[in-house]
Amino acid sequence: MLTHLIIRDFAIIDELEIAFTEGLTVLTGETGAGKSILVDALNLVLGGRASGDVIRSGAEEAVVEAIFEPDEATWVKMGPCFVQRGLEAGGQLIVRRIVSRAGRNKVFINGSAARLGVLRDLMRGLVDISGQHEHYSLMDAASHLSILDGFGGLMAKASTVGDGVARIRGLEQEVAALQDGERQRLTQIDFLRFQLDEIEAVALEAGEEDTLLLDLERLRHAEQLREVARGAIDHLYEDQHSAADLIDSACNDLGRAAEIDPGLEKIRAQLEVARIQLAEVSAELRTYAEGIESDPARLAEVDDRLDAIGRLKRKHGGDVQTILDRAESIRRELETLETAEARIDNAQTQLQELRKVVMSQARTLSDARKASARRLGQLVEAELSALDMAGCRFEVMIHHGLDEMGNPIIETDRATYGSLGARGVDEVEFLIAPNRGEVLRSMTRIASGGELSRIMLAIKGGLLLTDPVETYVFDEIDSGIGGRIGEVVGRKIKELSHNRQVVCVTHLAQIAAFADRHMLVQKQPTAIGDRVVSSIRPLAPAARVAEVARMLGGVNITRKTVEHAEEMLEEAANFFTSTESSG
Repeated sequence: MLTHLIIRDFAIIDELEIAFTEGLTVLTGETGAGKSILVDALNLVLGGRASGDVIRSGAEEAVVEAIFEPDEATWVKMGPCFVQRGLEAGGQLIVRRIVSRAGRNKVFINGSAARLGVLRDLMRGLVDISGQHEHYSLMDAASHLSILDGFGGLMAKASTVGDGVARIRGLEQEVAALQDGERQRLTQIDFLRFQLDEIEAVALEAGEEDTLLLDLERLRHAEQLREVARGAIDHLYEDQHSAADLIDSACNDLGRAAEIDPGLEKIRAQLEVARIQLAEVSAELRTYAEGIESDPARLAEVDDRLDAIGRLKRKHGGDVQTILDRAESIRRELETLETAEARIDNAQTQLQELRKVVMSQARTLSDARKASARRLGQLVEAELSALDMAGCRFEVMIHHGLDEMGNPIIETDRATYGSLGARGVDEVEFLIAPNRGEVLRSMTRIASGGELSRIMLAIKGGLLLTDPVETYVFDEIDSGIGGRIGEVVGRKIKELSHNRQVVCVTHLAQIAAFADRHMLVQKQPTAIGDRVVSSIRPLAPAARVAEVARMLGGVNITRKTVEHAEEMLEEAANFFTSTESSG
């Protein structure tokens, strides 16, 4: 439950700390005193939206801190979320929210900084705030389905169906995209196939271009190369006084001299090696010269081949290896494009199978909703009877869309269930007949403000069996009611507080009289100009009588008004005793 709410520099609140207890706490005060501001501050620590407008004039930031002591069941539910996010779980839950004019809003959970989305996830289901205009959400049929799912414990099943529908929509988009791109796909395949055929027709080989360029130079200068080789052979071996003859003479001379001086033999041997190498070089040159021939046909062939390579380089850029890489890339792209048709068939098959699975889940959910709808209708009618609406009939209608005449389709053959939406195949609408003999009609069209207040309270009473929320906050839900009906509503709120912590902001004395703890919210002037701040204080018995009398009599409070207030408080106390003893 909520144990403390600490507020600083929020709206007209300077600094305020409120301690809360179990049972029913009632907040009263003049209009504009700041009662609903307290609820707004609490909503902030639950993850509600905030803006710089909430910061008190003259301050740079507003701070709201709430301390909770969740029961064991709530910690069991919340614990995994805390552990997953590295937050400390167990004991007290302390949430601090700071709103800055500079836009640097901060969230702290048990002393650790957290994102706003994390705060919303963790606080969901801890406190239920029913604002003074929230009962008008019952006028929106779209909210009825969520109420029914919450009552029936069907939120998880509904979420599963919603996730399935999201996957269906994703597959539908994928299939549509594949089908829309079919013509473009075929055009792209033709273009890529043309490019690949053009490259493959040339049959490139890595390093080929360098070899061809060398061949081209040899073929263009064949005669010159042959003449150079032959001239070298003549100089080295063929001509009179060739290098070979001169080396021979030198070797012979050194051989005769070595007979005199053996030290020259080593030099003569080295020169002999040179003579042998010279003979080998001359033989290689002769082979080279004989192999060099003018070949116009081969020259043309090499020239054409290099021209073909040049055209591919100009079209695809880079060198031969770049073109070969491009060819491989085209092959991969063609493989992807050519298997697109198979992907379409596969995606359509997946889509069909997924639709069957999700539709089956949606039908199971629909059956569960029908059973929950009957139970909710019975419970709300019982609660309405206790709220002085015994003649009111309440029914939860489940239908599957509208027929061609605009009428709800109540029952649909299982083979042709209504269209599958994000929340299944059902649409839900609350129907009421406020008085006996009247026909059931949509609550969105005929319920009055006072009836809506009681219907919402009846639904809250009906949800007690399944709603895990520990704390209910009612912010002026008594709109449109008063007198005897106000007392009936007060009794119902009191009954709710037997099982939940309830905080109620009210203008009705009939409701305030049932409080376990009555707190007064007031505006007070400050020493700074004409500025006022909001304050709150618990009321002692005598002060409580005076406040209830003010709520009953307004400005002119007579002795009879005070006696009426005392009588009202005494009757409420007797109701406490009777309900507690019966419980």
